[in-house]
Amino acid sequence: MPGITRDEKDPETFLIDWAAVHGGLNPWKRTEKVVVDPFLVAKAVKAVMGQCPHQTANGKPLVWNEYKVFLDLGDWERIKKLKAEMVGGLTVRLLRDEGGTVRPGNAVIKVDFAEVDTQATVDPSEMTVRIGGPVARSLTDLTTRVPESFVGAYVNPAAEEKLKVLWTGGEATIRAGSRVVLGRPHGATAPGFVPLEGANSKINKRQLWIEASNDGALIGRISDANPVEVKGRLVQAGGQISIDQFPAEISLSNGEMKLTVERLGGS
Repeated sequence: MPGITRDEKDPETFLIDWAAVHGGLNPWKRTEKVVVDPFLVAKAVKAVMGQCPHQTANGKPLVWNEYKVFLDLGDWERIKKLKAEMVGGLTVRLLRDEGGTVRPGNAVIKVDFAEVDTQATVDPSEMTVRIGGPVARSLTDLTTRVPESFVGAYVNPAAEEKLKVLWTGGEATIRAGSRVVLGRPHGATAPGFVPLEGANSKINKRQLWIEASNDGALIGRISDANPVEVKGRLVQAGGQISIDQFPAEISLSNGEMKLTVERLGGS
């Protein structure tokens, strides 16, 4: 479908041109001002769904079941005011773009395979639609959750410091057997969170995690975060990379910020 382009650096990210999606193959329908509504979002998600290259063991097509649609702030506010519902586990999450990378008239869709947790809470800045559940969920049925608490981070205060992370503006150490989450400072603090002082708006509040293992480090990208590259290798959304050679450079958001990971006590 016109208007759907797979990102060259992240195969699980698709760039959306709403005017082209709306007009399809008819150039006369491609206008500069397109009203982005739930029906147009569904059209884009359906098109992206068809781009999934995976198959089941018996050869049937396999499609992603989670779609994160990052919208321009104007489009996000417009859809938020609607009381539309979608019935139908497919999950579509509409998120506002914090980094200012989504231009008006465009969007970004990130796809993933995910277990559907019907009890999971949703960020107040998201609009979530789950299809296949027992109850229809409104696009504007926003729920609240506790302050971002860096789920998955853990610290062993008694262990020795194994890794040091450095960047322009700060540094932090990671203890053996501990995992920390790193991201843009945003007011909330919690054990296991490392605020990357000096980060701009293109760095997510929770972008990656680093774990100090016995023989090196595990580095993972948060599932809905911007790109993370470790020693030149792109980490897939929700994926992780193991390294045992130091120092190691980490690039965030296509080079917007760079970190260096060193092993304490020698390499």
